Amino acid sequence: MRTRTWIVAIMVPSLIVAGTLVAVAGSTSGGGTLTRGIAFFGEGSGAEFPAGGTGVVQADSARSTTKILLPAFTIPNASGGQDENHVVATIQGHFPGYWIVGAKIKPFVSDYGQESGTLVVWLNKPAPADTPIPFSYFTFGIFND
Repeated sequence: MRTRTWIVAIMVPSLIVAGTLVAVAGSTSGGGTLTRGIAFFGEGSGAEFPAGGTGVVQADSARSTTKILLPAFTIPNASGGQDENHVVATIQGHFPGYWIVGAKIKPFVSDYGQESGTLVVWLNKPAPADTPIPFSYFTFGIFND
């Protein structure tokens, strides 16, 4: 029984350390995770702007613009001009009669000449005069190279 406890005490931490080393060694300059051609933001990218987060449509407005990291920059080993930038956005909280009718990243296709872009979110109608409407967003890139 003592031998089994000793083996477990040595093997579990060793496997954790080995897994961490493999993950770090396998990471690339993009700092993201590429799965079936879709890249998700990851640690170590050195991003100045967020790839996911929150924004606000100001009162009396139906549109919001937010500066973001272009998702294509999170694609490991990406290059060229065919990598697409996509976003999913949702309203935070309950605002009866309001919904997001569109969300777009500009530029849509990354040419790798700039790391940051603009996220534009549209509501179905202007927010009430006294109530800004918060939203959250998550960006991802489609790897087409």
